[in-house]
Amino acid sequence: MKVTRVKKLMVSGISTVTNNEFEMSEENGKIAGLWEEYFANDVYKKTFDKANSDFMYGVYSNYESDASGNYKVTVGVEVTKSKNAIVIEDKKYLVFTKQGELPMVVVELWEEIWDYFEKNSEYERAFEVDFEKYAKENEIEIFVSIK
Repeated sequence: MKVTRVKKLMVSGISTVTNNEFEMSEENGKIAGLWEEYFANDVYKKTFDKANSDFMYGVYSNYESDASGNYKVTVGVEVTKSKNAIVIEDKKYLVFTKQGELPMVVVELWEEIWDYFEKNSEYERAFEVDFEKYAKENEIEIFVSIK
């Protein structure tokens, strides 16, 4: 885990609105289906102004309140123009990294993150824009916005 500052990142893709209560139940969860839709519809090929980056992103934004409220999830890639993109500028993040088999490693790491913030008062979540960065096939980095 490390603290870092993201100067500027723009991600474009497809989105849905959900909450953690929905995601805990298999029949109501939307995130897995969003990833499936992204690949099934070749959204990557249809995305304009892609950056020269091989990373995939899962972005959590538009938080209604905290971990219990609705939020927007976007699956996408880095782009060079802000049109139709989520723009992250000059934000401070706590970065968590884990290796393992997808998608279970993502769930496991989010559980570790929730546990960390419940037990640790050194950093406070900002609930602005958080994101998952898929750097390698079996490794994930999750950037959690902090105050």
